[in-house]
Amino acid sequence: MAVAVVILHHSVTLIMDAEEPLYSLCILFQEGICRLAVPCFFLISGYLFFNHMRKWDWGMWTVKLRRRAHSLLLPYLIWNVIAFFVYWGYSHLFGEPVTLLEHFHNCGGIKMFWSVNGGLPLGVHAAPVDAPLWFIRDLMVYMLLTPFIYLFVKWTRLWGYLALALLHLLVQGIVPEGFLFFVTGAYLMIEDKEILDVVWPVRKLLYVVFTLTLMLGFLFYDQSEYWTRFFKVFMLFSGIGTAFSLASVIVDSFRDPVSPFLVRSSFFIFALHEVLLPRHYSGTIMQHIYFSSGTAWDCIEFFLTPAIVVGLCLGILFLLEKIMPGVAAILTGKRNVQPSKQ
Repeated sequence: MAVAVVILHHSVTLIMDAEEPLYSLCILFQEGICRLAVPCFFLISGYLFFNHMRKWDWGMWTVKLRRRAHSLLLPYLIWNVIAFFVYWGYSHLFGEPVTLLEHFHNCGGIKMFWSVNGGLPLGVHAAPVDAPLWFIRDLMVYMLLTPFIYLFVKWTRLWGYLALALLHLLVQGIVPEGFLFFVTGAYLMIEDKEILDVVWPVRKLLYVVFTLTLMLGFLFYDQSEYWTRFFKVFMLFSGIGTAFSLASVIVDSFRDPVSPFLVRSSFFIFALHEVLLPRHYSGTIMQHIYFSSGTAWDCIEFFLTPAIVVGLCLGILFLLEKIMPGVAAILTGKRNVQPSKQ
């Protein structure tokens, strides 16, 4: 999912000037496959938050919030500070130098920690200075709302959840996408429903619906904003179910299929990749690495740049865990980071 976010953000930088077949490739990933990542993050977060809380417990709720202050809030603040100084460095290396105070003002001042443009601090269009971390900001807001989410699920059950999903589908913007999927995860855990138990029996149907809605969303992308959004909702739900089903198959088919180091790297990639992507500065180093151009090369570069960025993130985390494991632990939300042996 973290890699999908990297590809998504790189695609956003290319699509405005892209020609075929790169344009179609951007739409397929930007508006299709990679769009599954963040809703899936929200769903998993809502699901895990209510672990051991099928019955409300204020003491447990306080403990969970305290833990997430260390695993989410602290790294959120630190990463935004890091991004602030990195972008200031880019202005000296690749643009017109500005003073630190001017850069602080350009980033929205203290608002850079929740919304650089000063907008309502909720949703992707109101991003902090480290833009991908809008997800973490929204997630922390939803966690504060969990007492109300618990009551909503307990009182309304399936019908309330379906009404919420229908409202999201019919009225754009009234129910944020992240909130819907956070509530989805919360509903599954509170109602004691294992995710795989829900999706596995209907996995073949999910594969068909995901493929169909992915294609329809692709075809209607330039034709109708309404129908694109309509198909997207079904694409996301069926796509997440498909992802869990396929992940289950992979886990069952291979011995030790998951690298602990790669698991630990997910948050690090999510937080760091944006400052390494080349759209923030002209005369980018990436452009000097590439030695070719043309239609075929554009499609190769579509995957190559995210691969380089992910590789850099993994290399930096590897070194941090070797040299400064304490710093690595803080930057990854203290996610059981140990000196890497891989």
